[in-house]
Amino acid sequence: MEIFYKGKTKDVYKLANGNYVLRFKDTVTGWADSGERDSGGNQVVGEVAGVGYNCLKVSKYYFELLNKNKIPTHFISANLDKVEMEVLPCQVFGFGLEWVIRYKATGSFTKRFGAFVEEGDDLPEVFEVTLKDDDRDDPPITEEILVALKKITAKEFKQLADLTRKSAQIVKADLAKKGAQLWDIKFEFGRDAKGKFVVIDEVSGGNMRVYKNGEKLSYEQVAALF
Repeated sequence: MEIFYKGKTKDVYKLANGNYVLRFKDTVTGWADSGERDSGGNQVVGEVAGVGYNCLKVSKYYFELLNKNKIPTHFISANLDKVEMEVLPCQVFGFGLEWVIRYKATGSFTKRFGAFVEEGDDLPEVFEVTLKDDDRDDPPITEEILVALKKITAKEFKQLADLTRKSAQIVKADLAKKGAQLWDIKFEFGRDAKGKFVVIDEVSGGNMRVYKNGEKLSYEQVAALF
């Protein structure tokens, strides 16, 4: 395989057949100022053996579940022994966009709007989009600005917003069956070779906050639900 990109939590390799392989790492993200592990953080704050495996395990499960529910994804197959996932080639929006659904106030939402909400307050499926830009702390961006910058059309924004909500509801309902509560989740999308929108990257404890019996679950504890 030819190395294509080295990321914080995954390295990307290009295959001879045109597809790509995501190799999951044992790095964890969080907040640099405190060193706290958190799926919403932008900095690598440490390494924990087995994190990559756990994220791949959950991602495999949810990509298969999304596909089963007619949500298109880039997922082809996963090799848990090699901690790798083969995916279709896709084009992202600029450096990437994160499509976020929030059911509870937490993380950056509480940091930004702490004058009006407290940690754990209920939210009515709040939806927002942020730029995947670590240097600028993943700033939120509106539909109007995305359209003005010609990154997406208004019609495409609605399509992706609908896909985000449907995908989040599938994950939320599945976790509820396991006795767990989804507080928030972020998805990334790309365009496949035919221009169709598909869910990309991962769907795991690495991009969601999950609680059970009032306690926030670690990546390992999320994986243990499956």
